[in-house]
Amino acid sequence: MLLLMLVVDILALIILFFIRKNISDKKFTNIKQRIFTWFIIIILFYLGSKDRIYMLILFGLISILSFSEFLQFAYIKYDNELKITSLIINLIFYTGIYFKNFYILAILFIFICLRFYKKTFIIFAFFITNYLIGSISYIDDSNFIINYIILIELNDVFQYISGNIFGERKITPNISPNKTVEGLIGGIILTTLTASLLKYFANIDFQVKLIPYICLIGFVGDIFISALKRRVHLKDTGTLLLGHGGILDRVDSLIFTAPIILLIFNYNS
Repeated sequence: MLLLMLVVDILALIILFFIRKNISDKKFTNIKQRIFTWFIIIILFYLGSKDRIYMLILFGLISILSFSEFLQFAYIKYDNELKITSLIINLIFYTGIYFKNFYILAILFIFICLRFYKKTFIIFAFFITNYLIGSISYIDDSNFIINYIILIELNDVFQYISGNIFGERKITPNISPNKTVEGLIGGIILTTLTASLLKYFANIDFQVKLIPYICLIGFVGDIFISALKRRVHLKDTGTLLLGHGGILDRVDSLIFTAPIILLIFNYNS
């Protein structure tokens, strides 16, 4: 799957330069940045696929960076104390994930609740960025993780393309005006079709009948972050990923789908 994504990324870059004269400089720069950012993402997940510890380190970084961005939604400063606390909590959390020790994860969450009982939004932030987004890393099959993450990301791309071509009826005009019913339906159909083709031709073990639900749940995660951004008048959650925004802008679809994918894996095992 990663090799396929790399090929698609290279083809996208080639096509971009062929249509260079037909698009504005701003759009050209934005698309180019998105493509190069995908190169970096593919490389990082390739390294993660080589060793479980590397994958956990990658998700640890995603959790830490997502946590720092999530705090913006409540105007909480990411000070040195929170940076150190976040680092320690992530070390313990992903150690518990590595050893698949539920008791470590449960005791850690109790500690978080006791430590921040007067700051419930911080508890909420840790729950979202660790226990939800990070839950997918509990799976010890790196290929399974990567295959489903790529499918979820493709769903975002398919929704964007379908919405731009066919979009007329806005689905969440007060939260994310660019989201349309046609974009959502197009994304679900194309993602399900892609999963079916990959399962048939590449023998990837997708639970195709569940893909539409995963797409819909991923959309809910996207809208959830969009609603929080609109609440504090943010266009993006950050600037780390050129052309994409922040980490949360890229992993928002994982917030509610990651636990579902973990359940799928456990059901298949």
